[in-house]
Amino acid sequence: MKLTTLLLTTTIALVSTMPLAGVPTIGGTISIDDSVRSASDLKRDKTSKPRKVIEFANIGLGMKVADILGGGGYYSEMLSQVVGPQGKVYLHNNQTYLKYVGKELKQRVDGKRLSNVVDYQREMDDLGFKDGSLDAVFFVLGYHDMYHSSDEWHIDAKDLLAQLNRALEPGGTLLVIDHAAPQGTGTKHSQKLHRVDEDYVKQELLSSGFVFVKSGQMLRNSHDSRKISPFRPEIRRKTDRFVQLYSKK
Repeated sequence: MKLTTLLLTTTIALVSTMPLAGVPTIGGTISIDDSVRSASDLKRDKTSKPRKVIEFANIGLGMKVADILGGGGYYSEMLSQVVGPQGKVYLHNNQTYLKYVGKELKQRVDGKRLSNVVDYQREMDDLGFKDGSLDAVFFVLGYHDMYHSSDEWHIDAKDLLAQLNRALEPGGTLLVIDHAAPQGTGTKHSQKLHRVDEDYVKQELLSSGFVFVKSGQMLRNSHDSRKISPFRPEIRRKTDRFVQLYSKK
């Protein structure tokens, strides 16, 4: 009887410490094989700190993640490793974005080298995700683009955020990273400087059915004046970037 009780107690203890599918180990570190990644991606890691970002977003095995306006797929490739064979990553771009990232994207997904990554090409007004089909959304350096407009570019921010909210399952998460604009400027600098005020982002998302979870400091740069374009050589990939995580109610 004592032996049976001991074995049962030991089994429960072991099971309780095992990581579940889709749930990363608390306090653990993600595993990414850099040997299969490009030299340009590894160089970008120094300033983008993707491991810290992905850990911050609580991405784990088996998750379904959308990388909205994911460009050439820098984050999608790493996410594909983290979610594993049972997970899926939707590397999203619209037709306008493809004009700028098409070559890098083709190299990324050519030959289906990332078997769990979907080259997901949809326009912003019709993303096409089923309700509750996603565990997480990455919206990296694209939030300000909702407030940029041109002859070939216009996004209805309210509609897009509603689509993302519906696509997430209850408790699913939205990660937002963007170039910080001066405090109190809202979307004033989104058109020319490709920046957005983080407080504005927070208030907009709170009013769009999201719950603020936490903010990260890993991409902060106090030397960035926030008053120049992130494409300027002296600040490229080194801007002061805010990192925010939200969940769906």
